[in-house]
Amino acid sequence: MLYKKSFGYRKIHYLILLILTLSLSSCKKTINHEESKSGIPVSIIPVTKGTIEASTQYTGVAKPKKIVYVTALIPGKVSSVFFETGDRVKKGDLLFTVDSSELESNISILKEQLKVAKANVDLAKTGVVATMGSNYESQKIQLESALESAENNFVAMKNAFDYSTFLFEINKIDSERYLEVKNQYKQAENALQTASRAYDLYINHLSEDAVNISNMQLQQAEASYEALKLQLESAKEKLNYIKIRSPIDGVIANKDIIEGAMISNVSVPYIIVDTDTVQISISVTEQIINKIGKGDNIIISIPSAGQKNFVGKVNTISPAIDQKSFTYNVLIDLPNKDNLIKPGMTAKASILTEKRENVILVPLDSVISKDNEKYVFVVENDQAVKKTVITGLTSNNQIEIRKGLECGELIVINGQHLLSDNISVEIVGEGLK
Repeated sequence: MLYKKSFGYRKIHYLILLILTLSLSSCKKTINHEESKSGIPVSIIPVTKGTIEASTQYTGVAKPKKIVYVTALIPGKVSSVFFETGDRVKKGDLLFTVDSSELESNISILKEQLKVAKANVDLAKTGVVATMGSNYESQKIQLESALESAENNFVAMKNAFDYSTFLFEINKIDSERYLEVKNQYKQAENALQTASRAYDLYINHLSEDAVNISNMQLQQAEASYEALKLQLESAKEKLNYIKIRSPIDGVIANKDIIEGAMISNVSVPYIIVDTDTVQISISVTEQIINKIGKGDNIIISIPSAGQKNFVGKVNTISPAIDQKSFTYNVLIDLPNKDNLIKPGMTAKASILTEKRENVILVPLDSVISKDNEKYVFVVENDQAVKKTVITGLTSNNQIEIRKGLECGELIVINGQHLLSDNISVEIVGEGLK
């Protein structure tokens, strides 16, 4: 009786286990059916065309576009200093002054010397006037009178001699009378020659020498006066040099001057830089140099000056290659009104090397590279279709597809690494659903 009862319990137990097993098997089949029905979740976007640009980055260093080395125009003792390193200055601001006491003393001495030189000029002018004045004219008149008298006497004696010769030839006078007249004629001739030589000597030699000497003395006096006058003007001009002013707007980059110290005209007490515009110097290879033109806009990134990019403009391009680096130097002007960029900061310049328009572009991450093959997945009829592609330019997060895709196809941008060809997919996420 007990056995029968135990057997009945076992039958009920087995029956319950069978029901549970069948029920679990049915649930499992349902779950597997649902999974196979839903597919792998993916996000997609339609393939479109656009413009893509390729660039090459070059590293350079920022430096001031303007840098001025201020020097003292005259040597002397520094009397005052007005700016320190880091101070901002405007063009024309007074930087420092040099003591002027020695210069002013020299000006006073030159003024007195100029007075003496002026007196010497006046004296020399008086000498010239005296040489050319009454004494000269009086002597000249006397010599002219003597010459005129000698000429008249000669003419008279010549006439007498000519007439006596005529009378002697016709025997109207004797030889004694003839010789007497002849001697008088010769004396008159000699007297004329003597008077003529005396006049010529005075006019052409003695008087000329005297005038020349007087004029030379005047010229020397005037030259001395003009030389002192120039020295005085130069000394007065140097008074303007005792005040040294800033030649540009900028910032004091270096100061090497203190009050009371001696300064020479070869020392550099101040260095001033204008950082409102900085220059980025880069070295470009021969493959890129012809892709750059003066005035081109260049994208510049300077991590030390912030995350945003700056836009510079090409200022100069070296026409000759550097024989050591075999590169071409390019200078890029970069506005720096906020002074975020400091001289010496490292900069990266992106040079546009190629630009393609109206080409097929897809997200860079959507392209899978495996076993020397590049491919993407597109969705057709809720299935992933693998397509081998040939790529082109890459820029930022985009890549050019040169072959393998058409506009309008739905490319997988999320979940592509879980796919295989012709596998079922479910469109979810941010893409086109």
